[in-house]
Amino acid sequence: MQDLLLARRLGVRLLSTLFPRECAACTAPSDDAPFCAPCARGVVPRARGCLRCDGACEPGADASAEAVGLCLRCRWAPPPFEVGYAVFDYLGPVGDAIRAGKYDAHPESLPAVADALVDLLPRSLRTDLPGVVVPVPLHPSRLARRPVDAPGLLGRRVARALAVRLERGGLRRVRDTRPQAGLTGREREVNLDGAFFGHGRLEGADVLLVDDVMTTGATLRAAARALAEVGVGRVRVLAAAAVGLGPGPER
Repeated sequence: MQDLLLARRLGVRLLSTLFPRECAACTAPSDDAPFCAPCARGVVPRARGCLRCDGACEPGADASAEAVGLCLRCRWAPPPFEVGYAVFDYLGPVGDAIRAGKYDAHPESLPAVADALVDLLPRSLRTDLPGVVVPVPLHPSRLARRPVDAPGLLGRRVARALAVRLERGGLRRVRDTRPQAGLTGREREVNLDGAFFGHGRLEGADVLLVDDVMTTGATLRAAARALAEVGVGRVRVLAAAAVGLGPGPER
């Protein structure tokens, strides 16, 4: 047994020498860690935004006491989910790793993002567990063009970390929408109208909806509305990373 363990360690060291591990964010050598030392220092949770959706928030002087801490959108048109969480900043190393995994044919970068996400899951999700985790689905044609299903991978890791059920068929993307990048907030909403379809088996369920990136939140709102239409009991949303409210790289 000791000889076998020694052989395995030597084999790992040899592979590390021949094929050194690269940082998930910048591809620099990372000494067998998911992120190199400089990038690892940037893998930290972002400051909390809007208390409802976790998007960018500028309360303003005219906000009522009940609205303090809420963004303008949530004050005037509350989202179809109870609360949202976006853990990392899309402009940092986690965002670089997501882009590498989704667009640059480096799917090995996404597990590093998943590990960072589960390490820093909001405490409220651990103390008030959802009943089921539902990843935001890609349309089959979009999935065929991607090296990895990022929301699916993240959702699977989150479900495992929380020890709750992963439901892959409870929400379907039935319309292949145009890319969200470059669209205004209103255009994003229209683009996603009718894009998702929920399954009746989620009726009454306590759902955690998981996506990789939140920009304006249009995708998460559209998906949450589809779940509400089939009578889910509660929806909370979780994104690995978030950017500002302007046009950006949301799917």
